[in-house]
Amino acid sequence: MFKLFAGLALSLASACGHAQISYQLQNNALAAKINAEELHHFSLDNMQQLAAGKAPPSRTALLSQMLSQRLLAAEARRLYPPEALHPASRIAFARDVAIEDRLASSLRALYGKELDQAVKALPGGTLKALIQEENTLSTGQQQAIFGSPTQTTLEYALKPAQINQAKQTSLLRYQLPNGQKGNLSLYDIYHRQNVQGRIELYAANQPYLIQQLQIAFANLFTLYWAEQKFGTAAVSDYRRSLNDQEDAEALMKIYGIGDRHDSSDFLDALAKKVSKAEVQAYYLAHKEQFKRIAKVKARHIRVADEALAKQLILRLTNGEDFASLAKQYSIADSAKQGGDLGWIVHQGTLSWLAQIAFSQTELSQAFRAPVGPDETASWDIIKTEQRVEDYQSAHSEAVRYAASAEIAHQKASRQLNALLKHQWQNAKIEVSPAAGNLILQALE
Repeated sequence: MFKLFAGLALSLASACGHAQISYQLQNNALAAKINAEELHHFSLDNMQQLAAGKAPPSRTALLSQMLSQRLLAAEARRLYPPEALHPASRIAFARDVAIEDRLASSLRALYGKELDQAVKALPGGTLKALIQEENTLSTGQQQAIFGSPTQTTLEYALKPAQINQAKQTSLLRYQLPNGQKGNLSLYDIYHRQNVQGRIELYAANQPYLIQQLQIAFANLFTLYWAEQKFGTAAVSDYRRSLNDQEDAEALMKIYGIGDRHDSSDFLDALAKKVSKAEVQAYYLAHKEQFKRIAKVKARHIRVADEALAKQLILRLTNGEDFASLAKQYSIADSAKQGGDLGWIVHQGTLSWLAQIAFSQTELSQAFRAPVGPDETASWDIIKTEQRVEDYQSAHSEAVRYAASAEIAHQKASRQLNALLKHQWQNAKIEVSPAAGNLILQALE
């Protein structure tokens, strides 16, 4: 994600030329404030550790990215409702569950040893010491909420009355070391599931339910432990930073920035508005992108036996003449001409044989002809002897489509960068003295 975002976002040095920046932030827990909202060192530290690799980002670059993400995420929430940023899916995890799981799993990855020690310090050395009551789901409760496991279900989603009943069905009561008491209900577990998990609950898979209950409680303890060690505000900000990152990514996806294979209605709309003049200008400026193989000169050998075909490949590889072997062994019509297929021009719909010729730089392997199961099989060898290149027509549909897509992508990138620059220039930023020194160096 860092490389993707860094490719779009302006650096702190170039983007905040008109931002109101002060370096008097005295709270040691904070790395920065942006528009009076806190960004904790805890979040910055965690993001830096998670981004560590062969070329980890500098702390200044990462702070710049996180501030940019906070601005973009706020703008994303202003421009789009949650269901547009993160379209609901019947098969995926709920948005809040995905963020909470990511938060808990990253904390375990970063602080696993300390967390394990905290668990071992509990009576008995396990989380069971915190459990006051654990209930199983009776057959009656199962059928009242999920129905019979044998009945056919078209949609694995509870109705309001079933949800209310699931909320009232307690599976686990606990008391944390600080005396805080709580409860995990069947609905808590149901809400945590994607479609595969809901199917297991509908099927009355008790071991799966118990496993999910354990995972939910382990996550709950992880967050409790982190809040006790680092402070509720720090953990809350880290959750916010993860959420900012995903909302910023969602806005980028809407603009078509990132994975070019993802669909984007915004990009599609821009592409439809690209003019013929813009397409022609792009074509002239990027003509090499539209180079193609115009025609090839090729020879061909066809035999009825795969073993023979492989022998011929070996002989050809060792330098024997293709035309001589074609005259001797080929059963194709071109055998008398030494397998000569002449010039094959790239136009219209190419035969499978022509497609192979265009895909080869010289000698192909032996391949089975695409015949039906009741047709006689044959094995073919193609040698491409010459290739002539030219360019796709400037007025072809292929050029229009490719150029329009790229032009739309460039426009979307400029618009998103302009949006981010506007947010930067109107932002009020405070940074800690330690971070300020690094940022001052970046601004020099």
